Amino acid sequence: MLAEPHTLKEILELSANHFAKHGLISPRLEAELLMGHILGLERIHLYVQFDRPLEEKELEEMRQLIRRRLQGEPLAYILGEKEFMSLPFYVDSRVLIPRPETEHLVEKALDLFSGDGEVTLVDLGAGSGAIAVSLAYYLPRSSVLALDINPEILEIARKNALRNGVEGRIRFILGDLLEPIREEGPVDGILSNPPYIPTAQLEEVSPEVKAQPRGALDGGSDGLRYYHRIAREAYPLLRQGGYLGLEVGAGQDEAVGSILQDQGFIDVNVEKDYSGHKRCVWGKKKKA
Repeated sequence: MLAEPHTLKEILELSANHFAKHGLISPRLEAELLMGHILGLERIHLYVQFDRPLEEKELEEMRQLIRRRLQGEPLAYILGEKEFMSLPFYVDSRVLIPRPETEHLVEKALDLFSGDGEVTLVDLGAGSGAIAVSLAYYLPRSSVLALDINPEILEIARKNALRNGVEGRIRFILGDLLEPIREEGPVDGILSNPPYIPTAQLEEVSPEVKAQPRGALDGGSDGLRYYHRIAREAYPLLRQGGYLGLEVGAGQDEAVGSILQDQGFIDVNVEKDYSGHKRCVWGKKKKA
């Protein structure tokens, strides 16, 4: 495909039609994003260049990107970027792609801490840094600890902090869950989107999900492997009245809520995302 015609408009139409035939949900949008990536243009600027003839080199690059997309490679990895909380984040195949559903976790944190002045917050399992960077960006008086077990991934998070101008208020800490900061002073809040897909279900997920790092997806036999330890390590680290917020998978809210209650958290509640799915579980450390 993409041999003739050669104008930008016609190639976009051909690409979108090809994507639609293969069942992509937003074929026109994806075609425009790929073309903009090739030409170095924002989507809006494509519309004023519809009659622009494309060079063979540009056509060949578009063919290659279309081929990668139809083989199941996520669009965000192809573009090297994903927006989260209206901020740009570099992503590649080493990190989980930030999802709109996780924004709900951050938005709840902004509601909880926006009036608290200086706060210390933790992003556990930082990945691309989407949560940590968003917290630092939208809570300018906060200091954030971004923890991850993989040094390469922490460098990606650091890169995104620099890109969004908040690198001075985030500490990037290497280690296993909350162990590296176990001896530090109390923190006000801990947020995490841990791996929560049951191992057996990993073979059933979409090709796009399979393309993402397995370690960021595999939650063990029941999907709850990490929640027990997170709750156990988080409770003594939080200040009295501090909060733990966790993203959960479908049907896991009650089990995760019980884990938090068993650990001593109070006011445990479940937050729905904008699609009505039970997405986050929050618990509060009781005051003495």
